[in-house]
Amino acid sequence: MNRSAHVDENEAQFKAAHPAEFKQYVKRHWVVFVVAYFGYVCAYLVRNNFKLTSETIRLENDWSLTQVGLILTGFTISYGIGKFLMGMVVDNMSLRKTFAGALAGSAVICILMGFTTQIWIFFGLMLLLGTIQGVLSPGSQSMIANWFPNKTRGAGIAVWNTSQNLGGALLPLMVGGFAGAGLPIQYSFWVPAVMVLLLSFVFWKFGGDRPEEEGLPTLRDIYGHHGVPMADEKPEGTFWQIMVKYVFTNRLLLTIGFINAILYFLRFGVENWMPAFLGTELGFTEVQYTTAFSVLEWVAIPGSFFFAWVAIKLPNRQSLVGGIGLIALAGLVLVYHQNTNYGLLLVVSGIMGALIYGPQLIINILTLNFVPLKAAGTAVGFVGLFGYIVGELAANLIMPILAEQFSWTVSFIFLTATALIAALLYFSLSKQEKKVVDA
Repeated sequence: MNRSAHVDENEAQFKAAHPAEFKQYVKRHWVVFVVAYFGYVCAYLVRNNFKLTSETIRLENDWSLTQVGLILTGFTISYGIGKFLMGMVVDNMSLRKTFAGALAGSAVICILMGFTTQIWIFFGLMLLLGTIQGVLSPGSQSMIANWFPNKTRGAGIAVWNTSQNLGGALLPLMVGGFAGAGLPIQYSFWVPAVMVLLLSFVFWKFGGDRPEEEGLPTLRDIYGHHGVPMADEKPEGTFWQIMVKYVFTNRLLLTIGFINAILYFLRFGVENWMPAFLGTELGFTEVQYTTAFSVLEWVAIPGSFFFAWVAIKLPNRQSLVGGIGLIALAGLVLVYHQNTNYGLLLVVSGIMGALIYGPQLIINILTLNFVPLKAAGTAVGFVGLFGYIVGELAANLIMPILAEQFSWTVSFIFLTATALIAALLYFSLSKQEKKVVDA
C-alpha cells in the first residue's frame, strides 16, 4: 500500500470512529486557511504605504533620497529581526490573538503615519511597524501548519504565498486611485488602515489556534505519522532546548536560510533596480518599466498556483522543484539584462515573477517540513531573518556597487551565479526531505 493510501486509510478510520469531531475539524481547517490568507493580504495593505508615497512626501517636504532610504532601511532591519523574535512569541502564545492583534497594531501605526511629516517620527513608526509585522508571516503559516497534514500542507502554504502578491498589487491600485482623484496623500495611509483595523476584529473571532487548544483532534490523531512533519521526532525539554536543537543548530534549516537569503537577493536585485537599469541603462520609459514591474507581480500569482499544484503532486520533492526553477530563472536573468524589446521584456518579467516567487514559496514549505510543529513560528522567523537582513540589504548594496565599479552586466552575471548556487543548495536537501516528510 502506498503512502497516499495510508493517509486516506488513517483519515477514513478516524472519520468512522469520530464523525462529529472530523466534520468539525474539516470545517474549521478551511476557516483557518481563509483567515490566514486574507489576513496576510491585509498585512500588505498597511506595510508599503510609505514606500509607495515616499517620492510625493519627499518632494513636498524637501527631503533627500538618503533620508527616504534611511526610513525604508529602518523597516527592513526591524522586520527582519522582528520576524525572528516574534516567531518565538507565536510559538508560545495564542495564534489567533497574536495574529489579529498584530494586524490591528499595524493599522494603528499606519493611521499615525498620516498625521506626521517629521522624518524621525516616520523612522520610529517604521521601526515599530516592522517589529509588529514580524508576527504576521510566522503566525499565519503556523495556523496552516497546525491544521493541514503532510499531504496538503505544501499546497496550503503554496496558495497562501500568493496572498503577498495580491496584497502587494492591491495597495498600489488604491494609492493610485486616491492620487488620481486628487485626494490628500494621507488617504493612502488612513483608508487601508481603517479597513484592516475593522477586519482585525473579524480575524480575532474566527482565526485559528492549535486544534488541541480548541478541543479538536490534532493532525497526529487523525493522520498518524502522515499528519505531522518529522513524525519520528518527539521534542522534549525546555522551549530553548527545543529551539537550539531544531532551529538554531539545524543544518537543514541553516541551508534553507542561506537559500532564502539568495532568493531575496534575486527578488530585490531585479525589482529594486528596474527603474535604474531598465530606464537609465536600457532606455525604456517610466510607463514601460513600471508596467514590467506590475506584470512581474501579477504573473507571480498564477505562477504560484502552478507551484501549488506541483506541491500537491510531489509533496516531499519540493527541493528538486525549487532547484529546477532556479536554474530556469538563472537563464532568464541573462536574457533580461540583454533585452531591449518591450514585448519580450513583459514576457520575461512575468516568467521571472513566477520563478522568483515559486521557489520562495517552497522555502516556506520546507521550513515547516523540517521542524516539529512546536518550533514552526520560530523557524519561519529564523529563515525570514536571512532573507531580509542578508538578502535584501545585499541587493540594495551589491548590485549598484558592481554596476558602478564595473557594469550592469557584471551585476547580473553575479545575480545569475547566485541563482545557480541556490539551486545546488536546494538539491542537497532532496534526500533528507523524502525522509522526514511521510506524505
